[in-house]
Amino acid sequence: MMRRTSLFLLPLFFIIIQGCSTSRYHTATPYHRKPEPRQVIEQRDIQAPPTEQPVIVPENSIAVDISYQASQLIQNGDLEAAAQTLERGLRIAPKDAYLWSQLATVRLQQRRYGQAQSLAAKSSSLAQGNSSLIYRNQVISEKARQQQGY
Repeated sequence: MMRRTSLFLLPLFFIIIQGCSTSRYHTATPYHRKPEPRQVIEQRDIQAPPTEQPVIVPENSIAVDISYQASQLIQNGDLEAAAQTLERGLRIAPKDAYLWSQLATVRLQQRRYGQAQSLAAKSSSLAQGNSSLIYRNQVISEKARQQQGY
């Protein structure tokens, strides 16, 4: 009886071991297709040229909606309503650096240069390594300084 069981278990053992092992040369692509070459991304490809506008988006979905509403108000020329919308958004998402930057842009357009500079600085402090947003805030601050005559 013991011999019959061991004869049954031995092939089962090899089947399990074979199923658990992996091959170094196993590929998931079918043999009738060549695998596509991997694309090498270099550091110079990641950095956007200074002439291109990088895409900067708010961090959460509520901020995206508020940013969109404010953009529509800005396009319609209603800067005060846009500022109120952004301030409401900042009460909901106070750590969203993009909303702070967008409010700084509105204040710059309203010729409230001191507020624009302080809001841009607040945005930069919250940006956490987002170089595009930090650059945008530096541009806002520089424009505000130029308009003040500094």
